[in-house]
Amino acid sequence: MNCDAARLLIGADPHATSPELEAHVRGCAACARFREQMRSLDAHIRRAMQDPPQLVRARRAAPPWRRWALAASVVFATLAVVGVWLLRPNDTLAHEVVQHVQAEPESWFAAQQLSTAEIDKALRGAGVQLDLTSTHILYAQSCFFRGHYVPHLVLQTADGPATVMILRHEQARARANFREAGLSGVIVPAAHGSIAVLTRGPANLDGIAGEVQHDMHWQP
Repeated sequence: MNCDAARLLIGADPHATSPELEAHVRGCAACARFREQMRSLDAHIRRAMQDPPQLVRARRAAPPWRRWALAASVVFATLAVVGVWLLRPNDTLAHEVVQHVQAEPESWFAAQQLSTAEIDKALRGAGVQLDLTSTHILYAQSCFFRGHYVPHLVLQTADGPATVMILRHEQARARANFREAGLSGVIVPAAHGSIAVLTRGPANLDGIAGEVQHDMHWQP
């Protein structure tokens, strides 16, 4: 289950559950926060619709248009919360990529040449092969991200180290640039999923992403 599917289920019923949804929420902090927000909003709506006894008489006397206005405001608030999450998935994905990279600060300083076996181990779970040699890959880990193990690489480029995350299970709708926490990045659609590239300084992000796509082979 990906984030879009999880949020659609949560938006439809914040208290609904399933093994697939629970597994996704355990591995995705953003969707867990979204469910908390939706459950809180649902609780506020329920309280608003349950009139205290002292207000029943006053509300019966209220004109119909005012009751319709209250109902409309509740619906609008719900749609606004869901819309923010569903219409901007790339923003959420970029933020989580930055958070993940920040959690592994040692990756930027890796300098030891990796063996072919170490690189293959990081790529194997995602069904990916790279033509890049180990002299270009300074860091390679298979990291748990949004419910899946994904390759987290640091490449040596002409502009310095660049982090690359190969996100087979995250289908970006369009190319998206972002800047956060001192990092510059881009997420680009790929043949299967998407690719995130981050740097700590000026760099040709599109050039790095293009090189990775050119040297990458998706496996069944």
